[in-house]
Amino acid sequence: MTVTLLAFITGILVGLTGTGAGVILTPLLLIVTPFHALTVIGTDLMSGAVTKLAGVVEHRKLGQVRWGLAGYLLAGSVPGSTAGIVFIRYLETQMSMADLDHALKILLGLTLFGVSVFLPFLRGKKPFSSAEFVNPGFSKAGMKLAAVGAIVGFLVSMTSVGSGSLLMISLLVLVPLPLGSLVGTDILFGLVTTALAGSLHFEMGNFNTHLFLLLVAGEVPGVIIGSRLTRRIPERYVTWLFSILYFSLGARLLVG
Repeated sequence: MTVTLLAFITGILVGLTGTGAGVILTPLLLIVTPFHALTVIGTDLMSGAVTKLAGVVEHRKLGQVRWGLAGYLLAGSVPGSTAGIVFIRYLETQMSMADLDHALKILLGLTLFGVSVFLPFLRGKKPFSSAEFVNPGFSKAGMKLAAVGAIVGFLVSMTSVGSGSLLMISLLVLVPLPLGSLVGTDILFGLVTTALAGSLHFEMGNFNTHLFLLLVAGEVPGVIIGSRLTRRIPERYVTWLFSILYFSLGARLLVG
């Protein structure tokens, strides 16, 4: 019951903000369940893929998924993720991966802290926004979005930070679309990356069927409710929720 309730709350956050599973649910599952860390991570990724699929379907019904925008982001994330893995293998011969991971997490933690403080003001004034990002087509805007996807993919490969959290930072600042459209597009991006990572963990045996069913039972109805709330809650309130989430994630990276 506790696991399903936590999953339900997380599902609402995913539907409303595009992020939440990696920031909140995974650490809590490690505390309240007896499973090993890899089993929790693998099972959470698989349930997250199902949840994001439900979120994409719901946001699509609301007209809040920008397929072209997501396509450019994914086109960059695939080579970016590959480059991150290649770079990790190179650095393994040059330095301690524990030291590299620690340095990257400190840098990302400080970045998230900065974003959490300034995001409500940046989003309100949109000083970096440009209409070219709304319908990028084959233009410089499309290439910039692919570059954003590549950077996110690279960083996700290098650290444990979720793609949804990192991508939403860029979308919130760069793309002058309603928040619901950004969230729907972010969930679509997260669906692909989560499904790939979850499949790998599943093949490695990092999966528990009972835990998976408990998570899906809570997350799927939660993400449906959260997706619909994007049309009912004013954007300024959701932006402050983003700030709280990013502050929490930044604190987790710096402390843990």
